[in-house]
Amino acid sequence: MKNAFILVVLCCLCACSKQPEVLEFSLNELRPGGSATLASINTRTFIHPSGNLSIDDELEFWDGLSFFRDPWVASPAITVDRDGLGPLYNARSCKACHSRGGRGRMAAEGVSSPMALLFRLGHGEKQLADTTYGAQLQTFAVLTPTNNPKLDAEGQINLQYEMIEGQFDDGAPYTLRKPHYRLVNLSQGPLAATTQLSPRYAPAIYGMGLLDAIDSADLFALEDEYDADQNGISARYNRVPNVLTGQLELGRFGFKGLHPNLNQQIASAFINDIGITNPYFPKETCQPTQSACLLEAKRVHGEQSPEIPMKLLRTTEFMSAHIAVQPTRKLNSPQAQQGRTLFYQLGCQGCHQPSFVTRNDYELPELAGQIIWPYSDLALHDMGEGLADGKVEYRATGREWRTAPLWGIGLQPRIQGYQGFLHDGRARTISEAILWHGGEAKASQQGFVALPAHERAALLFFLEQI
Repeated sequence: MKNAFILVVLCCLCACSKQPEVLEFSLNELRPGGSATLASINTRTFIHPSGNLSIDDELEFWDGLSFFRDPWVASPAITVDRDGLGPLYNARSCKACHSRGGRGRMAAEGVSSPMALLFRLGHGEKQLADTTYGAQLQTFAVLTPTNNPKLDAEGQINLQYEMIEGQFDDGAPYTLRKPHYRLVNLSQGPLAATTQLSPRYAPAIYGMGLLDAIDSADLFALEDEYDADQNGISARYNRVPNVLTGQLELGRFGFKGLHPNLNQQIASAFINDIGITNPYFPKETCQPTQSACLLEAKRVHGEQSPEIPMKLLRTTEFMSAHIAVQPTRKLNSPQAQQGRTLFYQLGCQGCHQPSFVTRNDYELPELAGQIIWPYSDLALHDMGEGLADGKVEYRATGREWRTAPLWGIGLQPRIQGYQGFLHDGRARTISEAILWHGGEAKASQQGFVALPAHERAALLFFLEQI
């Protein structure tokens, strides 16, 4: 490994009889983004520049924010650098999905065209798309000229929840909600019979540059695909193509590790979510059978260059990489420290790797060489049948998900006025999210269920502070 990082190799409760070791508390945990951490807590928005940016770099950050915040419009338009929307799309801006830099508002039950809840489509190991609708269902379409064929949105979602009752070992009740999705008003007929439908609830976007700056060697050092240490955890990483080089690389972004770096993740969101062609993905998402979409794409820009050029894309990437992580809150309090101890004793750190040191040679110097505390190994883990979507993405199976970072999750209700967890937003609280854990995390979940009420409260309090 090129960088030293804080690595805790601990036994799950189901695999070892001895109590797992608790990592000694360090004051640098109070600033989870290192010197790039925001100077003080701000509950208005998650979108703030890294705490160590120069004045000139802050200007570039705010310039990039305009491409995140402002709506795109259909071409042709008099709006400079903001046209190119669609022809098919899910939202008109990044902000529409990532409200205040956090998670978007979840769709309500019933039929809707959600923006923050996307649906990936595909089947088989390499079939990352449906043969008719492509890789992602797009629920909006631009208006076409009256003399051209009308372009319809691809469809809508009918969401219904099934309520599941349960109780902790001390008798306290809980209720989980299990979502059921059905596609309706499909404009091109049914999906292929083998296509899997995978919901993806837009994630928070702060700290992503720091995650990008983690050395791949440090991540690969955590890989234990066949559970050689017999701790019940089989961390493994997706291998996905870098679309600019064609090389397979470690997948670290996306719910199943679909993209190898932050820049490609952003470019993918532009093309799939907003319909903005770019140097990474220069072709519209129209499928061969979608004649109205193909005709509209040809009418608008024919063979012209991507709708967002590399220069403006780089500005957006710079801003996205430097969205600051907020400092922890009451992490020094006795209740938080008790919860921290329980976090380790339950084996949660087996997937939610607490800390790394970012690469010293990372291309953005303010993010290089930082001790960070994201609480994620960015690896794929089998989360059990309860969270399975059945969709394969390269090496990621239908039961596997990339470990979600935990930093800042306690600020969701304070900044956004609502909260949602897991890949599809089904969990309304952190407690519900833990209760849905299965597969490799089942032992930790069972340990949580067995805790008395005051210890459950302490663990949740700790998670709300990091």
